[in-house]
Amino acid sequence: MIKNNALCDFKNLPSFSSFKIEDVRPAIKYLIEQAENTIEQVSSQCESTWEDTVEPITAAVDRLGRAWGQVGHLNSVVNTEDLRVIYNDLLPEVSDFYSRLSQNKEIYQSFNNVYDAKGPNKLNGERIKLLENELRDYRLSGVGLNEREQKTYQELSKKLASLSAKFSDNVLDATDQYTLNITDFDRLKGLPDAIIAEAKSKAKSMHKTGWSFTLKAPCWVPFMESCIDRGLRQEMYRAYVTRASDCGAPEYDNSKIIIDILGARCKKAKLLGFDSFAHLSFATKMAVEPKRALDLMTELSLKARSRAESEYEILKDYASSHLDISNLMPWDISFVAQKIKEERYTFKDEDLRQYFPLKRCVNGLFDLLNSLYGVSVLEKQAEVWNPSVKLYEVKDHLGHSIGYFYMDLFARNGKRSGAWMDDAVGRWKTGRHTQIPVAYLVCNFPSATNKSSDAYLSHNEVETLFHECGHVMHHLMTQIDELGISGINGVEWDAVELPSQFMENFCWDWNIIKKISSNVSGDGHMPEDLFKKMVEAKNFMSGIQTLRQVEFSVFDLLVHLDSPAGSLEELMKILEGLRKDLSVIPVPEYNRFPHSFSHIFAGGYAAGYYSYKWAEVLSADAFGMSQENSMSLGEVGAKFLEEVISKGGLRSSLENFIGFRGREPNIDALLQHTGLSEPA
Repeated sequence: MIKNNALCDFKNLPSFSSFKIEDVRPAIKYLIEQAENTIEQVSSQCESTWEDTVEPITAAVDRLGRAWGQVGHLNSVVNTEDLRVIYNDLLPEVSDFYSRLSQNKEIYQSFNNVYDAKGPNKLNGERIKLLENELRDYRLSGVGLNEREQKTYQELSKKLASLSAKFSDNVLDATDQYTLNITDFDRLKGLPDAIIAEAKSKAKSMHKTGWSFTLKAPCWVPFMESCIDRGLRQEMYRAYVTRASDCGAPEYDNSKIIIDILGARCKKAKLLGFDSFAHLSFATKMAVEPKRALDLMTELSLKARSRAESEYEILKDYASSHLDISNLMPWDISFVAQKIKEERYTFKDEDLRQYFPLKRCVNGLFDLLNSLYGVSVLEKQAEVWNPSVKLYEVKDHLGHSIGYFYMDLFARNGKRSGAWMDDAVGRWKTGRHTQIPVAYLVCNFPSATNKSSDAYLSHNEVETLFHECGHVMHHLMTQIDELGISGINGVEWDAVELPSQFMENFCWDWNIIKKISSNVSGDGHMPEDLFKKMVEAKNFMSGIQTLRQVEFSVFDLLVHLDSPAGSLEELMKILEGLRKDLSVIPVPEYNRFPHSFSHIFAGGYAAGYYSYKWAEVLSADAFGMSQENSMSLGEVGAKFLEEVISKGGLRSSLENFIGFRGREPNIDALLQHTGLSEPA
């Protein structure tokens, strides 16, 4: 056993303040060695039982997963050159271990023997479901391949792990390296004071005069919405859509990486006998086959098309008549849309930020969790990776600890963009111990300014906070004891967004808004008439937004369904064809959105980006039940907890939904929720 190594301490919460980069290599190598010893021991046994086969393998793999998960998490939120080097250096070795385990015929047979001996006195329903998933995943990982094929599969897995990590690094570096420096104050007209102040501080930190603007979301979004100087908007737009591409710095170019990833994925799928990587991916999805996802995207695009065209005409007419913009371009869209919204609804999105102080939003969110699920959320002292990070403990109505989650909310250099939830520890209960779940909740919000002691969120950022908290509750509030199907584990990927999107709906409930907002003096809540205007404006540009998501989803499916693109030109040709069919907004030739599409090239959404829309159908329909039946928050929460959140991966997501809703999902609620059943 390695002593004094934080990564090998599994008794408590992660010891982030004790983390040392020089501890990573010995810890991971030790844990791989221990896991391999366990595998060898189990493989040599004459008989296979749950206690001497499944549990020891699960324990060994869990320890490695927890340690490597910490390293990967830190690489995402406090990325340094030293940490990146050790992470990327060890990644092939870790990937190789998992590939070899998933193709170990002796372990597969041992698990199969345990499953074959199942019975009411030997295995309960949770253990049967876990073994069914495990045996399926072994088959999908090539356990049935011959030795030569298995070696090829393992090499492809290692290659893909390294390529995805490099893709992510390039996006992070390209984003962090860019700044737009402006020395003429007159060119900043229209920008919010907070953004200008942050840009001034950024320039000062870089020893520059003037103001420096970045491509991070807290800066880029309001800049594109508010900057009057069209030339600056165009410059920022081009920098953003060419990140990590052949149109930017060559050292960050993801072009070849994308082609190599698509090729390697296709080869893996073909080895396993699938027609494409998409078909392999759908083997564990709720949608079952790519055609069903494509059919949903087609239906949504048909429903959204006429509305999107009307919205684009509205944008063009307004730009021409009010802003002297005769040729509307992509860098004008957000700016013009905000101008229309300001005129039509007397507010723009950035105006709402002053009503949502972060502390009040967080406290209101925790009050909602109490009303929904009867839980309390308490801040705890803990070792963290950044001073702004907080740890919270979640307790049930009896005061028993359910789990913990870290909240890392602010954007900074060295932190991956976007927002996400990840599991640090999964719930697992055996006859010897109970492992309490732990999660990470990560966002990239603007931090407090020098003029304020608190940060302020846009309403969209409030939705993001609620969304990620929905994932956290899904992971922490599981009542499943087996690790592989507790929390978010074992849940079909295209349904895992249901609990998160379900939570977003509450951001449009006046009773909740009153608790998470304040008036401009910091008291009370935002004006109700303003909230009503927000609701009126909720589906403003929903047609264009829907088509955009459909475009991303279909692109993802097509590049993983057909023969993999052999060149950047071939890849962009696929995208250009899609845009002709789906987009109502002309896109410049240099737009390289695939090069920063981390969801599918560096995340878990390959051939699965459609999951967001698929889960929106579920969440809109699920939330609609509470409105139809006039149920209280407690009643809604209790039923959602019982039928969805608590079940983990024990049942199919369709069974969970039917248990909650009483029928299969229907798209009508989503169409109404997004305004696609109404004219623009």
